[in-house]
Amino acid sequence: MNGISFLAVIIALLMMRLDKFEPRASKGSPLQNFVQGFRFAMSDRPIRSALLLLSLMSLLGMQYSVFMPIFARDILHGGPSRLGLLMSFAGVGAIVGALHFAGRTDYKGLVEWIAATSTTCSLGIVLFSQSRVYWLSAVALLAVGFSATSQMAATNTMVQGRVPDELRGRIMAVYATMVMGVQPLGALIAGGVAKRIGAPHALTAFGTICFLGSLFFVFRVAMRLGDTQAATEPHAGLGR
Repeated sequence: MNGISFLAVIIALLMMRLDKFEPRASKGSPLQNFVQGFRFAMSDRPIRSALLLLSLMSLLGMQYSVFMPIFARDILHGGPSRLGLLMSFAGVGAIVGALHFAGRTDYKGLVEWIAATSTTCSLGIVLFSQSRVYWLSAVALLAVGFSATSQMAATNTMVQGRVPDELRGRIMAVYATMVMGVQPLGALIAGGVAKRIGAPHALTAFGTICFLGSLFFVFRVAMRLGDTQAATEPHAGLGR
């Protein structure tokens, strides 16, 4: 069923009609190209800040899924069906978040949207970690799924809007590394911390760290940019 679901994406790609583009031959090794993309990402303040925040969320915040069996069985006193329902609430939130972002008619204010969704996601994780009521946990996961997906989509859109075409593949490699590449490391950290202080306390600590990171992003990035349009358009001079 999962494989069949990819047919829709494949059909959508085949239906695209794009202007012919002749890519320039890549110079240097794959590692050198990756380093070049990483340097570009780190030199652009909006891209750097958004990627680091999303990386923090992937490293710590998204580890709630690692603890889900523990919460379903030991905290909320349920079984496999309750675990499935909790995961479904997070999935429904993610679908709603994706549809909501896809329905946007403009992409102004992405930095503010990233700040809002990351803060909501962090608070949702903390609420879920402290909840002992099933319906409250479900609502918290619904908010986490919605905000996490929206944050990822907004970050991806902002990055794509600022990067030049010749560096797009390299920047997206950096994006994938900083988002998906850190999740297994986060799972290892989550297991070690939970073993010592328990899953609820570990998830509370992770959510709190993500919340502090979101506040830092709000005050040091979102509030200082001022012109939200500037956060979605590429600039000739980087590092500002």
